[in-house]
Amino acid sequence: MLYTAIGDSLTVGVGSTFFQPNFVRLYQQELEYYFRHPVDKRVFAKNGATTAEILASLSRPEVMKGVQEADVITVTGGGNDLLRAGKVWMKTGDREAVAAAIRNCLENMQQIVSLLIRLHSVHDRAPLIRVLNLYNPFYRVPESYGWLHAYNRELSRLEHHPAVRVADICQAFYGYEPYLLSIDHTHPNPVGYRVIARTVGRLGFAENKEPQN
Repeated sequence: MLYTAIGDSLTVGVGSTFFQPNFVRLYQQELEYYFRHPVDKRVFAKNGATTAEILASLSRPEVMKGVQEADVITVTGGGNDLLRAGKVWMKTGDREAVAAAIRNCLENMQQIVSLLIRLHSVHDRAPLIRVLNLYNPFYRVPESYGWLHAYNRELSRLEHHPAVRVADICQAFYGYEPYLLSIDHTHPNPVGYRVIARTVGRLGFAENKEPQN
């Protein structure tokens, strides 16, 4: 069984420590516990990657191979896109920067998921695809929740693909951000990564589901 993890710093594990497993390793352990046998993993991620960069990475032969052979795929992305736009908004009050980032991010995430499914279409059985939505590193700024929820609400529409479920990391972190973020106030700490892995795991491990209307 193969688990392929694709994404940004959350997939890399920035904010964890040398002695603490990151999200990918924790989720791999959940898969091994559920399926009762070893699970191999391949990680294709870069700290600071935007959704456009993640989408572009799927054209690399080694990433394509990792997707085609995967039984389970997780995707993290969007945080860097919205973080940059959010910083512009906080400095200038330019809401259009955030609105544009949300539109671009959603379009890229849709293309990422569609490409994952298309790359895997040579097989009879679709992989499990788990997409993580975004928690709020600007939790001290109440207005930020409005645009973050707008993004996450639209992201959930990816579940119209039968193989896809979206993990609600935002809700899992809500109100606990000071305890789940690392000292950079942006990435999860080891406890935060455990919350993420548990949230994704709670989506279940069924091979498929009925499409969302």
